[in-house]
Amino acid sequence: MDNQIQKISPRQFMLLVLFFSIGSSILLTPPALIAASLQDSWISGIIGVFLGASVIYIYVSLIKRFPGKSYFFMLEKAFGKTIGRMLSVLYFFFIFFLTCEVLSNLGDFMITQIMVETPKIFIHMLFLLPIAYGVKHGIEVIARSAEVVYPTFIMLLSFLVIFLIPEGQLINLEPVFGEGIKPILKGSFSILTVPYLEMFTLILISTFVMESETIGKSFITGGVVGGGILILITLLIVLVLGYSFTPHLQYPTYVLAKKINIADFLQRVEVVAAAVWIISLFFKVIICFYSSVVGLGEILKIKNDKVLIFPLIISILYFSVTIYPNVSFFTMFVSEVILSYTLLFGLVIPILSLLSVIIQKKVQSKQTTS
Repeated sequence: MDNQIQKISPRQFMLLVLFFSIGSSILLTPPALIAASLQDSWISGIIGVFLGASVIYIYVSLIKRFPGKSYFFMLEKAFGKTIGRMLSVLYFFFIFFLTCEVLSNLGDFMITQIMVETPKIFIHMLFLLPIAYGVKHGIEVIARSAEVVYPTFIMLLSFLVIFLIPEGQLINLEPVFGEGIKPILKGSFSILTVPYLEMFTLILISTFVMESETIGKSFITGGVVGGGILILITLLIVLVLGYSFTPHLQYPTYVLAKKINIADFLQRVEVVAAAVWIISLFFKVIICFYSSVVGLGEILKIKNDKVLIFPLIISILYFSVTIYPNVSFFTMFVSEVILSYTLLFGLVIPILSLLSVIIQKKVQSKQTTS
């Protein structure tokens, strides 16, 4: 996929960041926030988005120091060719299994809430076909699709918010800071981990953006707006369902839509919520898969990385079912395993990379001066 041919606008990049930040987070993050900080979960969300914007700023700083270069190139410059390539391979596997994870989230949601008698693997096959088609045609097609779908996405989301507000009760937000500051800070790490520490994936796409000087603004805007939507959904869940009932629900965001009742006429519109979730999940999967293809192509130094689409699709189809067989296993895996890896790949290594690049530049400038 030639960087000289494939180009997207800053607005298109912002929309991809927006969909990525909502993605599977719209199913996973609100319950985690509420479980940690109860009625103050929306405050945890605000703190988490602020921390997430700081993480994005680190990514943007790396992008600005290496305009037009991929994240794997940055790793080699920061840590040397040998260590950089080793880290690149590890990052590829992280993105690959993130693709499997998000696809599994989508499959679990479909087979437990909508198509309960359909085997999970067929749901995955159904979504992987258009994903493979989009990746084959490049990032421009994916970005234009995001532009086309975005108005519908906002319209459906607005419909949900407008008709759920009358169902809320402000008493559910009381007492504010009732559990103290510690649970609030703990809850903020839920939204920081998913989606913000996974957004290093988008550095691989940033190389295709025209007007590279505006990448930072698009990156941060998309991330903050996406985080704002997650906070809004969390707030609505607390207002309508209450914080004591929510932890017992598998997908409270879906149950939330069932509460819409307009004059006993317009009811059971949870399919609207399902459409919102599926759109955002679809774009997160396709972004992760595209990044996997581009990343593996760079590691193997394959000029035409489209040849990797079919073997990677088959691998993702297999691992998305075998590694994450059901919702219970996935919940355990996320709580006990994935947090530490996400912190390492999403925060520690990028910070070390940035520090290494800054130190190298200072050393070079001193040598030049002397």
